[in-house]
Amino acid sequence: MLTKTLIVLAAAALLGMACSSTSGAQGGDAGGAGGRAGTSGAVGVGGGGGGGVGSGTGGVGALDGGNDVGGTTCGPNSDDASIVPSNLEVSLELGGAGVLDLYALTLREGSDGLDLYAALRNDGEVPACDAALKVQLLDTTGQPLGQWIGGLYTKDFYLYTLTDAGATTIAACVSPGDVTMTKISITADIALADVRQVIYYYTYFALDAVPIDGLRVSEVDTVATAQGTSYAGTIVNELSMPVAAPSVAVFALNCAGRPLGLAIGGDTSDVPAGGSWTFQTSSVDTAGVGYAAFPAAAF
Repeated sequence: MLTKTLIVLAAAALLGMACSSTSGAQGGDAGGAGGRAGTSGAVGVGGGGGGGVGSGTGGVGALDGGNDVGGTTCGPNSDDASIVPSNLEVSLELGGAGVLDLYALTLREGSDGLDLYAALRNDGEVPACDAALKVQLLDTTGQPLGQWIGGLYTKDFYLYTLTDAGATTIAACVSPGDVTMTKISITADIALADVRQVIYYYTYFALDAVPIDGLRVSEVDTVATAQGTSYAGTIVNELSMPVAAPSVAVFALNCAGRPLGLAIGGDTSDVPAGGSWTFQTSSVDTAGVGYAAFPAAAF
């Protein structure tokens, strides 16, 4: 376990990072938080959901291939919108560039402040590995309210070789054409009505890596609970090694693929190579019309 951790930290130091920000200081902040999101809880494999700057949880991530994004025609009502609240101005940081495109965002009141849910798609030609999203909120007068960062849950698994060490390790990446999501909890004392602009940028590693099989979510069903809607299903370990402490994060989606809420499930089981783990998550208050499920585990 220690060897694996050291390899991943070495990778963060050795490999070039692709950033959507032209600011070196800000790019470094987001990169550091993205790396910690990977190394926390899953020994550097994958991205996790985010909190404030410099925090996050890790995991090997995958987007379930079932009833996920698309497939439903959106209507004219506000529930079908890709950005909520509708008066939010969402934009990439000036001078930013990269392969990820933020296509949907929800900013809503949570249990301890505001919750921001974002969905991005890789519109480029290279995988985006160990990715993180950073957002800055501005009020109705254009004054900054603060900035927060979260690791991005990712889908696919890649095997890459460290240039200097010659060792191989695994990264979880957003493949070209795939979707990634995050939840960022904004615990500052900010009223939803006071937020008018969201400026974002992201960071990721651009790796010369080979795709491999990883963790796969299957057989997901919705379950009605007293608190709302829960998700039950199976994670299959298609890696060639056992994993421990499996968990899953499921985003409820509207017809535009906008994340509405996040449900979590996990335990301390061991899952052998080729084995599976069944789960039932916590509940979301709004189920929407689809979901995106991201599994995680520790090596």
